[in-house]
Amino acid sequence: MAKKPASLEAALGGHTQPAPQDTAEVVQHPATQQASRPAKPQDVKLTVYVPPAASKRLRLMCIEHDRDLNSYLREGLDMVLEKYGQPSLAEFAKK
Repeated sequence: MAKKPASLEAALGGHTQPAPQDTAEVVQHPATQQASRPAKPQDVKLTVYVPPAASKRLRLMCIEHDRDLNSYLREGLDMVLEKYGQPSLAEFAKK
């Protein structure tokens, strides 16, 4: 990288010094290199509308049973898929 000229006259006159050449080679340690990972399957976001009382009850259940809301919704979706003879969410994830 070239040094900046010390004055405006030097900058306009083109009296800059040539940039030193970098001859160093950057080598990364093998442990710091990113290993190629298999592609993570992407889930699609769905929206569900429920009455406020049901939302409150679900949030309380999440706290009481130390689970997240998504796990309850996935469990319910699995039950609906089973009822209609469709593959489970786990089977869809394998594909």
